[in-house]
Amino acid sequence: MNAAEEFTLTVAEIVREAADMGDAALAGDFDEARFRATLIIALADAAGLNDVVLAAALALDKLGTTGDKPKSGYGAAILSLADRLDAVGFDPL
Repeated sequence: MNAAEEFTLTVAEIVREAADMGDAALAGDFDEARFRATLIIALADAAGLNDVVLAAALALDKLGTTGDKPKSGYGAAILSLADRLDAVGFDPL
């Protein structure tokens, strides 16, 4: 597998995690959403996607700490993450 293919698969994995994070938040499972945000941060950091790392970190901050209710603006932070992922773009395999 070449570097372009690896990058494409990594971005696809991050996008899948972001979708799962959004679904979890919509379902009210904020601990699951926090878990997914943490995975996104790790994956994006390893891929050098700094804007995605920052957006996911903001979403995680707005989601709050384990067991607590999220802070105001968590939905907007999740949408901001989606915008950052959209800006990454990639060529399909």
